[in-house]
Amino acid sequence: MEEYQAPVEQNKTQTVSRLKIFLAILFILLLLGVFNYFNIFSISNFFPKQLDWLPKQTAEQKKLPYTPAKPTLAPTSTVFNYDTEKAKTLFTQYIKDTIKPELLPANLDIKQGLSIDGRIENMQDEFGSIFTSNNSTISANFHYTTNSNSKNDFEIFIQLTNISQTNATAFLANTLLSSYFISPYSMSECQTRATSSSCENFQTISDGKKGYGMIITKSTPIIFSCFIPKESKDYDNAKSCFGE
Repeated sequence: MEEYQAPVEQNKTQTVSRLKIFLAILFILLLLGVFNYFNIFSISNFFPKQLDWLPKQTAEQKKLPYTPAKPTLAPTSTVFNYDTEKAKTLFTQYIKDTIKPELLPANLDIKQGLSIDGRIENMQDEFGSIFTSNNSTISANFHYTTNSNSKNDFEIFIQLTNISQTNATAFLANTLLSSYFISPYSMSECQTRATSSSCENFQTISDGKKGYGMIITKSTPIIFSCFIPKESKDYDNAKSCFGE
């Protein structure tokens, strides 16, 4: 004899079965909708009249998100590191070999970038020292060859503030040069041009070119000396302490 099943229990079982079927159909429809949207399986293409209303991803939406290009950095220029200790040693020795020792300060203050006229410049290959002695201002300068630790030039200018003179003479030049420099060259003649008067003796020696002289501008005498070593880029063309 068959077991009797109550109508209420039968209804519950049928309802659960229908719900499962509904959920399965709904899942399939949603899955097909997703496939259709991303054009993985486009059912709207098979039934355009009935399913053309289904949403689909456009070509613009398919594009990858915009990623800005990284800026191309220009190569950084390499800054040459000049040997400051070597410069100070060479420069100090040149000054001591050129100027009479009694005129030198106990300690030479050498600054990188200090020009011959006392300005601080953005020139790392330049070194300078300025001091006063015997009623005069002594300015010394040294340069490396650009981007190199090779000597390029040395120079000393001494402005005599206690002397007023209009024209340079060999006698005056020799007197002043021998008062400040250890072994200056002798002047034989001087020249006057426009607003300046000068005399110079520039010679080629075993290790470079060296010069001594005097120039007068605005009635103020300035005596000078320079040395251009053979390794200098200016050596071949140098004909004076003031260049070619």
